[in-house]
Amino acid sequence: MAIHPCFTTLERSRAAWREGRTREALALAEAAWIETREIAGAPPQAGVVLAWYGWLLGVVGGDRERGLALVREAIERTFWEPRVFEYAARLMLAIGDRRGALDAVEQGLRLARGDRELTALRQQLGVRRPPPIPFLDRSHPLNRRLGLWLAQSGRR
Repeated sequence: MAIHPCFTTLERSRAAWREGRTREALALAEAAWIETREIAGAPPQAGVVLAWYGWLLGVVGGDRERGLALVREAIERTFWEPRVFEYAARLMLAIGDRRGALDAVEQGLRLARGDRELTALRQQLGVRRPPPIPFLDRSHPLNRRLGLWLAQSGRR
């Protein structure tokens, strides 16, 4: 079975990104996305191309809404690929949706427990400690004050 051309273009886009050529990376990602639609034989794994393009479109292209829509579509199409969740999490983090980013990372790690990129991203996001009074909401005034006091006193 021949490799679909979109994957070659995807790798060229990733290389451009690593080398700091962000606009070129975005243009190549768009070309790869177009190849998945116009060249017959794109396998289901081509959803990774869609996620990569969505991430770059949101971060480099400035079209966060469309980028997020593309990443979400990629998740629906290619829900078994950890890279799709990584790109979704990175875009959500870039737009300030920490909770969404954490959810995407956790969902990806449920599929691929040992994935290096998702694990590193999970560590970067950090882990919140449970609230001091677990049966109350985290935002409850008692939990907030007690949590601050415990943190300041060094007991957390």
